[in-house]
Amino acid sequence: MRKKIIIAFIAAAAVIAGIAVYAFSGKETPEAEPLRTAKVTRGELRLEAMANGIITPDVEVIVKSKAGGEIIDFPFNEGDIIKKGEVIVKLDPETEEARAKQAEATLLMTEARLEKAKIGRKDSEVKLGRQTKLFEDGIISRQELEDSEIGFQKAGTDVKLSQAELMQSREALNEANERLADTKIKAPFTGTILKKFVDRGQVISSTLSSASEGTQIFSMANLDNIFVTTHVDEVDISRIAPGQAAIVKVDSLPGREFTATVERVAPKGRTEMTVTIFDVVVRVTDKDKALLKPGMTADVNITTSVKNDVLLVPRDAVKTRDDRKTGVYILKAGAPEFVEAAFGDTDGERTEVKSGVAEGAEVVTSSVAPKMNNKNSKRRLFF
Repeated sequence: MRKKIIIAFIAAAAVIAGIAVYAFSGKETPEAEPLRTAKVTRGELRLEAMANGIITPDVEVIVKSKAGGEIIDFPFNEGDIIKKGEVIVKLDPETEEARAKQAEATLLMTEARLEKAKIGRKDSEVKLGRQTKLFEDGIISRQELEDSEIGFQKAGTDVKLSQAELMQSREALNEANERLADTKIKAPFTGTILKKFVDRGQVISSTLSSASEGTQIFSMANLDNIFVTTHVDEVDISRIAPGQAAIVKVDSLPGREFTATVERVAPKGRTEMTVTIFDVVVRVTDKDKALLKPGMTADVNITTSVKNDVLLVPRDAVKTRDDRKTGVYILKAGAPEFVEAAFGDTDGERTEVKSGVAEGAEVVTSSVAPKMNNKNSKRRLFF
């Protein structure tokens, strides 16, 4: 029994000795990360607002036709440049020519009916005058006179109906001639064909009502002027105004930047997903703007202001202590010393220094933490 107690005591002593050796081994804690520093410089601070949007042309229209028939010629393709007044599409005019002739014949008949109605009214007017004289002479009764008056009124109504029919016939003829003219579809302005909705050999239906929009033939746009319609958050909109410079980037052309200018700012915003946004239209002025295609998504950086000859420090150099004082750590004799300072705007990478730090000062950009002394890193054990 005594032998077991001795063995247990020796084992406990060995454990305590091991702990003591480790505690007094003098092993140092890992060194803190080396301080990174940068110089306070003087230069230009460019402030920007970022937005995204869609590439859009200056003018884009869908050309339609009210004519019907087979498309006998459509020699242009998407991407082709067409000139104002140039015939782009031809339809077989046979059907529309027949309808125009029919409308013209209807017009002639309504004109004849109007002339007949006018003659009838004149005849009724003469009869009424004669009957009035006979009534005054006591030759005919009042009933006969009233019958003549009614006949004259009916003749006048027939004239009005014929005039209305004539107006309808003229309008129908105008529509028929418009549909006939639409068998030769011309470009409304000089531009580029964006999309073809029909092609040669296809038969389209005629639009018989002026209220109908017609059949879509092709869409075209003027690509001389290219815009980006962007959506800007209400936080940034107060800093944006027409005339400001901008840079446009698209994913399909990585590394390429296109110069642009703010064209107009929407006077009223709208709410999307609880966020108020404003439409801002940016005109692309770059000489290579032809590389941008309508429908592309684009990122836009708008330069809201430029500050020249200001003191600048890296944004990482701006520190806030526990006492909520803001400033920078300056290296003095190799050690960081906190200096309270006032700051202005930032572009996300550099921050303007308004006061408290001089040009050329070396400021700390990494985290600042005191190093542990090796003596304090040891623990003493007492028994």
